[in-house]
Amino acid sequence: MASALTAGLDQIDEVAAEGDLDTQRLQDIDLDLDAVADPITLPDGKVIYPPLMHGEPVHELACSLMDMQHPERSRFLRLVGPPGVGKSQVARSVAYTLWTRRGHAVIERHGQPFYGFVEMQPGPSSDEFFFRYDYVPAESGGDIRLVDSSFVEAMRNGWVVMIDEANTARDVALLSVNSVLDGRLTIHLPATGETVRAQPGFAVILAYNPGLVGATDIPDAWRSRFPATLEVTTNWAALVKLGAPEPLVRAAKLLDARRFADDGLVWTPQFRDIEALTDMMRRVGERAAIAFFMSNIAEQVAAGQVQPAEASATTRMLDEAGYAHLKVPATSRIANLDGYPRAVTG
Repeated sequence: MASALTAGLDQIDEVAAEGDLDTQRLQDIDLDLDAVADPITLPDGKVIYPPLMHGEPVHELACSLMDMQHPERSRFLRLVGPPGVGKSQVARSVAYTLWTRRGHAVIERHGQPFYGFVEMQPGPSSDEFFFRYDYVPAESGGDIRLVDSSFVEAMRNGWVVMIDEANTARDVALLSVNSVLDGRLTIHLPATGETVRAQPGFAVILAYNPGLVGATDIPDAWRSRFPATLEVTTNWAALVKLGAPEPLVRAAKLLDARRFADDGLVWTPQFRDIEALTDMMRRVGERAAIAFFMSNIAEQVAAGQVQPAEASATTRMLDEAGYAHLKVPATSRIANLDGYPRAVTG
């Protein structure tokens, strides 16, 4: 692992020496703080700043695609983008807006505030019954019983469903709900012989990362069923409004631009990563927070999820953001990643 990290660092240093990583100063990065809509505060206290698309708040555009009285007339939304950019935040802001505009009060469900939004994440083991049933223990006897899945509950009650990382599931699971998505709005439950029809308020949002390692693609039939495709990128300006250090956000946005420029970087820190790092800084201080951050990245490098060159580019991002004073000397025995201490006990 050490030799791989060294090789990755050498690679990044070579690119930097050619000027490819330092062509812009951080102050030249436009965060466009006006390019966010008014904040939405969810019942759990989460604050979301919806991004704008061509000057319009994306959640308002998405809501306009949904017909709450006649779901068969809706154009369901597809959110695509890498992990951590905020796809779920967009979906939640859409669901909360639709729920409250229909005059519904926030209620409690499973001990949590509920506003007509459920999330489902199928996977490679999901079968044709995934969207139809959940299996729960029976009250006695050690057996299990079938109950409605969250998808069927949403159909019965008029809720919004987000199907997350759908491209990790087999077609047999996804295609099993084609009759719901093509305007018929019905699903057959073979265990009881019942056919359920979606009620007003029902809508489906699809979210996935097209480049996810190990995933395939959504079925061709689903492209026409989710014609409104929104490419979600990190809302950098929202991070600043939420309290993230502006130099850190500028450095992260500059690094992410390298990914878009096809500079050999597939992964760079996104909204969720910078938000988490900022929160940890508030709680435990910069030094400990960055150590936790570095150990997280080191683990992903060891697992092959992040390449050594991407890890080294991330440490250079921290340099540019003004955290280089936290690095340890090359002769230090403290476990580190390109000089930034990792969170190792002892």
